[in-house]
Amino acid sequence: MIVCDIHEPTQAQSLIGQSVPCTVEDLNGSGWADYRWKDYGGAYVHAERKTWGELLASVDRVEDQLRKHLTNQPAVELRLILEGVVIPVASGTAILRPTNRDAIYIKGHYSSIRLSLVYAWLYQIGKYVEIYTTPNYEATCIALVAFFKGDQKEEHSTLHRYIKKVDFHPNPQVTQLMGLLPNVGAKRAEALIDRFTTTWNVVSASPEELSTVNGIGKVLSKQILRQVGRTDV
Repeated sequence: MIVCDIHEPTQAQSLIGQSVPCTVEDLNGSGWADYRWKDYGGAYVHAERKTWGELLASVDRVEDQLRKHLTNQPAVELRLILEGVVIPVASGTAILRPTNRDAIYIKGHYSSIRLSLVYAWLYQIGKYVEIYTTPNYEATCIALVAFFKGDQKEEHSTLHRYIKKVDFHPNPQVTQLMGLLPNVGAKRAEALIDRFTTTWNVVSASPEELSTVNGIGKVLSKQILRQVGRTDV
């Protein structure tokens, strides 16, 4: 199920609900971003939706909001959806708006902020938040449904035959655990080491002990131990 904030567009439920269950709550008032769901392991994921108009009006305000989400939910994956279409112009940046004719956009709102500066900001923010762009709200809902469905799969085969993801963590125990359990990911590996200190303690723990860690449910705890050869699980 995807939960959307009460301040999001009213058509959210109907657009998202065509594909997956959708409900509305006061997410922002509880310290969450605009949309929230759980992945296959029961861990939360949330996404903040911003339009180009909001970003160009105040980059600082958007950055502060993202910082609050990262602070309020430090163990939860955060995604930023940037909605709209922009082009660079001599005076700065122009936001394009659709016309009544399909696939035809015209210049609408103008901003004196240079597009290169915004891209430089997005590049830095991208080190902490996953960023996606959509042309309109309908496409945003399509993206949210795709994210949700993708997060219900334990592993993805796309490009795995050609590209091996390499992760590094300053704690060698986390890096070692990620190498042993490539499907766990950096955040869960870090949470496990924070709780159990060493890789050995993690693989020696019981499923019940592992499931007490944030983001590690009962199903995932058994999968982890079976992956390292625990025949007793």
